[in-house]
Amino acid sequence: MTTRILPLALLASAALAAAACDGRGTTGPSAPLTQADAASLSRAVFAVGAGFADGSVPAGARGNRTVLANGSSTFSFSFNTSQPCVPAGSVGLSGAVSGAVAGPAAQVQVQVAVQHDGCTVQTDNGAFKLTGDPRIDVALTAAADASGLTAFHATEKGAFTWERGSGSSGRCAVDVTADLVPGTQNVRLSGTFCGFAVDQTAPAHG
Repeated sequence: MTTRILPLALLASAALAAAACDGRGTTGPSAPLTQADAASLSRAVFAVGAGFADGSVPAGARGNRTVLANGSSTFSFSFNTSQPCVPAGSVGLSGAVSGAVAGPAAQVQVQVAVQHDGCTVQTDNGAFKLTGDPRIDVALTAAADASGLTAFHATEKGAFTWERGSGSSGRCAVDVTADLVPGTQNVRLSGTFCGFAVDQTAPAHG
């Protein structure tokens, strides 16, 4: 279960953020981004940040795992790593992961700072170069059992600047909260992304 809950929780968080701008939102005539632009950016930004959620802990993480006498275990890791963006730039990921496993049940807490550094991403609406302003902070707590997520709360706050090939540029602020809808595998999102209101329900598993 240790190797399952962290990717499950982080990928759920990424899926939520990716869906954020697909909901209802409004923008003024002077806004540099359309709703479609913002939706594409949200998917790109958080897909890059979630790239390390393919194992129990990020590559290069330092920490320990302790197995208790009753067979349960606890773990705590910190990490500070960078991964390349395609076709250019990079994104830094730093933070900590901790949690516990007891039989089929597990729980995890994650704090991660996502900092883009000239990270060029391809979206449905063209290429954007992203730079942290200064970063996006992601915090989540989650619990799961054999049936899936039993608890989930995540916040994503921060900002980044963007540039596109047409010469336009701007700053995008992020403030999104997600909570598991009791008795379901869906989450309720609220907040704002790039000036667009977020208020919707989405599947936790993307």
